[in-house]
Amino acid sequence: MNILSKRIKIFVGSFGSGKTEIAINYSIYCRKSHAQVAIVDLDIVNPYFRTREAKKALNLKGIKVISPEGKLAYADLPLISPEIKGLIQDSDYHLILDVGGDDIGTVVLGNFKSFIEDLNYEMLMVVNSYRPFTQDVHQIQQMAQEIENSSRLKISGIVSNPNLSRQTDEKVIRQGHILIKQVAQKLNLPIKFICIDERFSQKIKQENFEEPVFYIKRFMSLPWN
Repeated sequence: MNILSKRIKIFVGSFGSGKTEIAINYSIYCRKSHAQVAIVDLDIVNPYFRTREAKKALNLKGIKVISPEGKLAYADLPLISPEIKGLIQDSDYHLILDVGGDDIGTVVLGNFKSFIEDLNYEMLMVVNSYRPFTQDVHQIQQMAQEIENSSRLKISGIVSNPNLSRQTDEKVIRQGHILIKQVAQKLNLPIKFICIDERFSQKIKQENFEEPVFYIKRFMSLPWN
């Protein structure tokens, strides 16, 4: 299943969309077929669910994680831009960028626009149709426009991630995906894949959907859980 063909994959989306889980899972998927894979944590908005929380697990799989170290691990500024620029320009690396927080977070991505725009990249908007501010077509359209305006890069596809966390069931996934398909049609963008928790892998099969199904494992948890 070759879901994404470009060397640089950028995952954007609203708070709570599940974008970080998907970026982490996709980096692991990439590592199966590419020797050098890196994931960059550009999330300056969300204090939880950051890629850096899974750094040890990713390193063990041979994936390079770029994020602030030590006392700077929760800094709200991208203090690592020279290293990121190097990876963007290094054609040997398959690079995943985890960009947080709607248009606010994508302002940071905009700092790298001149390095990215002419390269082999795709920017994917992760949508969970059960989250606040992405529960109807207009809201999601508005979010897409804000992300493009602030990053100054174009969204090339949508990742469908309809879920209600632990309350998710097959009906929740199917109903949420209907809205996301409507949005994709309105924006004239392809749905690159639909994300489904691996616990449904025996119940929900690829033949149940027109789009590729990407089963994901949960890595993130809140610090009080």
